[in-house]
Amino acid sequence: MFNFKRLINKYSKEPVYILRETEGYHDYSKGGIWVPGEKEEIEIEGAVVPLSNEDLQFDEGGTYTTEDRKLYCYEEIDKGEKVKHKEKIYTVMEKKDYTDFDEGLSIYFLKRAGG
Repeated sequence: MFNFKRLINKYSKEPVYILRETEGYHDYSKGGIWVPGEKEEIEIEGAVVPLSNEDLQFDEGGTYTTEDRKLYCYEEIDKGEKVKHKEKIYTVMEKKDYTDFDEGLSIYFLKRAGG
């Protein structure tokens, strides 16, 4: 196995955040009013890198552009969740499991939100 943690540390120049929103709820102590969920930014250790020419060339349907990125990390992130890096917001489009190379490692393909 190869230790990717060293490479992630080397290439993680800017913080990476998972943007999550907690579920809303009805506050019955206040007559059952709806309390919306809170948004939170969870900082994670990861390396965001541009997509390679190969990633762009072999993408099915041509859904990725040069604005999109890959995220190497050891966190569990769901498809559709939002990730923030350098004040840009991305949506997690797919996950590739790389535990064959390093335990817990995943590579996420990120689509830039808002183009």
